[in-house]
Amino acid sequence: MSNDKHFNAHRIFIALLVFTLLEVAWGVGGGAEYGNWNKMMLWGGLLFFASLKGWLIAVYFMHLKFEGWVVKSLILPTPFLVFAIMGYVGNDVANTTDSSDHLIHPIGEMLNPTTGTIVQFEKKNHGEEADGASAPAER
Repeated sequence: MSNDKHFNAHRIFIALLVFTLLEVAWGVGGGAEYGNWNKMMLWGGLLFFASLKGWLIAVYFMHLKFEGWVVKSLILPTPFLVFAIMGYVGNDVANTTDSSDHLIHPIGEMLNPTTGTIVQFEKKNHGEEADGASAPAER
């Protein structure tokens, strides 16, 4: 019997623990308090360690190392779907003013393209008629 299809979960756990400690050390060492590295170097290292840990988990704990090409090929569309979802929600979370991290148009508001004004939707009170949509109030 070949020993290829056997793995030691304790060794993988130790490797994940070591990579996590290295990732934390990288994040602390590159932070503003100690190293103040540029963002590309800091995030590049953090993403590298996260990808490495994700690969170990997928290969060993999700048993992808022991699967055939059909199962492995089912994973190929995943990065495309992740980027598609990021593209759809990116406009909602990345539409900020300079560096204040506040949304230009908070949730519940939208821009009327014909007038250029911001339309805010107001909730109706319990006594008023509720038809599923509330009346917009321009400001």
